[in-house]
Amino acid sequence: MKTINNLILLAAAAFLVLGACSSRGAVVKSDSEGGHDGLDTAAVVERVQEIYGAVFKVYNEADSLRNLDIDSMMANDVYERRADFEANYCSSEWNKLMKKVNEIDSLYHQNEMGFWDFDYWIMGQDWHNLSVSDVKVVERIGPWATVELKLHNFDNVTPLCLTMKLEDGTWRIDDFVDLETGVGLKEDMKEYIANETAEAKKK
Repeated sequence: MKTINNLILLAAAAFLVLGACSSRGAVVKSDSEGGHDGLDTAAVVERVQEIYGAVFKVYNEADSLRNLDIDSMMANDVYERRADFEANYCSSEWNKLMKKVNEIDSLYHQNEMGFWDFDYWIMGQDWHNLSVSDVKVVERIGPWATVELKLHNFDNVTPLCLTMKLEDGTWRIDDFVDLETGVGLKEDMKEYIANETAEAKKK
């Protein structure tokens, strides 16, 4: 029975990523129908706003110091704080994948770009006037929710989809999907790990 339940949850998660992330429809409030944990979709929206509020506070403070010709990296340790952001706001699986990617890059791609050529929190390499808007839940199934939002960086607006997972009573980000490209970062990391592992075995 446990195996069947796990398969159902995995199927639901796949549906969320493949289906809801590509939708542009109205918000679907499925809590009243499913009743998994009694939380309505407003709690998911509030959590996403809380996460980005905390993360962007650090980035925007660093940007302000940079504009004053102060070394923002020394003052705010933005890059050092990313590990905290992942631990506090991302799912356990996301953190495991990140750890594996970092291990591969430290072993095989020292002094090279490695997997990450942009910062997924800001969906770019540099930042200014970061914010999010139009945060909405487009699907909710049990401990999974799909959220769409608009991420503002400089004068650019990136439509973004997040897969959220409820872990230990807290909503965490399980995947980031750029809606313009349809790229899901979790699948990219899994593919990268598989390819790099296969290449390492050949050596």
